[in-house]
Amino acid sequence: MNSDISNTSARCDHCPGKTPFRPDPDCVQRARELYFEPPLDEGIREIVITLIGNGVETFESCEGGPGHGFTEPTVKFEGATSEGLRALSVALENGLPVFRLRRAWSVVDGLIHGPWWEMTFLLPPRPGPVITEPEG
Repeated sequence: MNSDISNTSARCDHCPGKTPFRPDPDCVQRARELYFEPPLDEGIREIVITLIGNGVETFESCEGGPGHGFTEPTVKFEGATSEGLRALSVALENGLPVFRLRRAWSVVDGLIHGPWWEMTFLLPPRPGPVITEPEG
């Protein structure tokens, strides 16, 4: 990374915003050292660390796929109306393969619960059998 770019992303101690999109490397290192119970799925770990290192308040994640709670890699996070767009900007700036961003609610015991944000990501290609057409 160009050192000139990283120097322009210093936080202002007087501003309430959570930007910049390129965090201090110490913030990312602290995110890597966080203890998660249960542990993060390996397939979503780097995405979650990137979001947390940039100030996104995640509360649930899953790498998705067979045997998981979600069909696709998903991260849920807290925040008001603008937080979804900020988190999307963070994800795109850091090269994360975002597929969808949505605001979600659930109904628990007949009462609405939420809202929260959900960001989903493109599934990486998984190795599988190679099928070739017979020559003929």
